[in-house]
Amino acid sequence: MILKLIRQPQFIIGLLFILSLLVFSFTWPNVLEVDKAESLEKIDFLYDDDGNITAFIPFSPSQVPPFGTDLYGKQLFYQIIDGAKYTILIAVGIAFFRIFISVGIVLINPKSNFTFLNDIVQATLYIPTTILAYLFLTSLTMRLNFAPMSSMKLIMIQCLILIGIGVPPLVSTFTKEIKTILNKDYIINTFAMGSGKTYVYYKHVLPELLTKLTLLFAQQMIQTLILLAHLGVLAIFIGGSETLVLGDHLDPILVIIPLAGEWAGIIGTSYTKLQAAPWIILIPLAFFAVTILALNLIINGIKNYADIYKS
Repeated sequence: MILKLIRQPQFIIGLLFILSLLVFSFTWPNVLEVDKAESLEKIDFLYDDDGNITAFIPFSPSQVPPFGTDLYGKQLFYQIIDGAKYTILIAVGIAFFRIFISVGIVLINPKSNFTFLNDIVQATLYIPTTILAYLFLTSLTMRLNFAPMSSMKLIMIQCLILIGIGVPPLVSTFTKEIKTILNKDYIINTFAMGSGKTYVYYKHVLPELLTKLTLLFAQQMIQTLILLAHLGVLAIFIGGSETLVLGDHLDPILVIIPLAGEWAGIIGTSYTKLQAAPWIILIPLAFFAVTILALNLIINGIKNYADIYKS
């Protein structure tokens, strides 16, 4: 399948963009020959040749190319490149485990209709996924005030919540798909010849599902990226956040700062300043959009492959 997918230009373009962005996110300090810690430090002021202050934060892309800085003087270019690996890998992990768990649940008892999960899907059909995620993650955030936990443990629990939200609809989808496959004549004959479930699932069911799984994986990544962006606007950050006190004692300003470097954190901390500094929002949104476009190219490539080899 992979060799055949490589022949699809859309699939290759989308995949190369995602992989290139991911590799660059891990290697940018070496590629650009810069110190990571210094690049992510705040720039408080800009000075002219005589040492006079010429500009205050935030700095526009024309003042600090190529993308300017955020509200606190950190360069957006380095933040976005560094945060790409967190954003993409979180989306990959959530999408993978949603599909893995869903397929596993169905294969344990493929004859079941999973009525209770279908009831859950129907009950939540008209509730936006963002609202469900917000309710669960907010409850988790409130619990942290009484029982603090490490960032890694928090990320794992948050990801488990986001995985769990996406499992019921996928179980409903895979139940129909797998039942259709198991009702095919050659599958029935294979069971009749004495083959075990493990053999049949590995040799016949999963290969039949492979195209569908790959397609759903890319779709789930898109849904996860959109969900992360929505949660960022609602000030729910993967990895948690901390509150900084800026300003002076007479006029303190409380600022919520995400601890992880994913893109939604940049949007969530700055969207209220859209009119004053629009680049801070538009640039990470543009990276979200281009990444989703690349995933849509992958999806189109998979669909073209499926259409060609089904006909």
